[in-house]
Amino acid sequence: MENSSRRQSNLLFVQLAVVILVGMVIVELPYTDMTRSDLIILGLIHFFAYYSSRMEENFWNRDAIRELEKVVIYNVIFSLSLSFIAFMLEENFIISRWEVIYFLVLNTMGIYLINLVLKGLHQSTAANRLLVLTVSERLDQVLTNLQTLGLKPENIAGIVLMDKEPKQVGDLHWVQVEDAIHFAKTEAIDKVFINVPSSQTDLDLAYWISEFEVMGIEVNVHVNLYDLDTFGSKKIRHFGNFHIISFSSNFYSISHVILKRIVDIIGSLVGLVLFGIAYLILAPIIKKDGGPVIFAQDRVGRNGRVFKFYKFRSMSQDAEARKSELLEQNQMQGGMFKMDNDPRITKIGHFIRKTSLDELPQFYNVLKGDMSLVGTRPPTVDEFEAYTPSQKRRLSFKPGITGLWQVSGRSDITNFDEVVKLDLAYIDNWTIWSDVKIILLTIKVILFREGAK
Repeated sequence: MENSSRRQSNLLFVQLAVVILVGMVIVELPYTDMTRSDLIILGLIHFFAYYSSRMEENFWNRDAIRELEKVVIYNVIFSLSLSFIAFMLEENFIISRWEVIYFLVLNTMGIYLINLVLKGLHQSTAANRLLVLTVSERLDQVLTNLQTLGLKPENIAGIVLMDKEPKQVGDLHWVQVEDAIHFAKTEAIDKVFINVPSSQTDLDLAYWISEFEVMGIEVNVHVNLYDLDTFGSKKIRHFGNFHIISFSSNFYSISHVILKRIVDIIGSLVGLVLFGIAYLILAPIIKKDGGPVIFAQDRVGRNGRVFKFYKFRSMSQDAEARKSELLEQNQMQGGMFKMDNDPRITKIGHFIRKTSLDELPQFYNVLKGDMSLVGTRPPTVDEFEAYTPSQKRRLSFKPGITGLWQVSGRSDITNFDEVVKLDLAYIDNWTIWSDVKIILLTIKVILFREGAK
């Protein structure tokens, strides 16, 4: 069960790490009076200053100016407490006025920056598009509450009125009740919010929750606590001024999600250096047929978002046009095109595919946030349009350059359902350590040239 105390403790200990780091810097300054054992006192003062300044209050909704104000208040309390402790302990804890000033400046900068980074990572992992299911009498209340959460009209993918025809007003997209499931399957939807009276007995709530859950979409319900039999997990949370029940097949640790993005950024920067080196060598060879070096294509990412996907071009320039001629030779049963000895692959294309060099431009997709280092492979738009709702659940996770099925003998898999099964096994059991393991296995696969064709 997620609550504010858990989110508060995560922020508390992240900031504690900053305080200790700043303290270690002060200790290493020349002619300092502080010692490493004094870091314990700094940690204890941090707890006092954190709670006294109410650092966690409205944390995710504070803008940069209000964040700076809060951090300054926290550090003023911290430095005053630090000076008081030094006065009370006398010889047992010595810190000069200059050290207090150094600490105040460095800690203000450190806490402020880490807070902004946390918010940026949080926003990048939770840039939600919402589908709202409600009734006409509650519509205004729902829209007002969504505004208090900072959601803009573009964050609301659609609104379904369960009791009457949709209002055709404003810039919002209105969806018919009978089209709601299809809309969720074909559009980029991250979360569903259901706000209906508990007295509305004609609404089969379990049906709606299950239909969205099977697509990997988190469902949030503002009703009295129903004992609903669904295959996912439930959490009680706050959603603006509403108390909601969240239904999802997966709830991930926010610290692991943030770590995943940090690993993605570091990994993509390293990967882009390798891409630059490879580009200098491969570009003249790939351009021999007069075509572009980089192949760009629309692919479908997390929850149905379409993004531009990049690879070193390994096929002839007319590869997309010729695909329809080769569909009968597709060796993959449903959902994906795969063909051994594809005649569209160029001579250099065979080499860069075998060595996985064609994937290097995707590190740019990872840096942008469209993809991750590890995830599920993004389908083409036409493949996605043929997905069933249960197959869409493989896109409830950000797509990756590599993934579980790529390191599980990808050349031997000829049934797309097996790919989906491996993807869902990865999604259902994901932790940051899953990614570390798959990255190590991917390096092994590349070095020994296993699986790629």
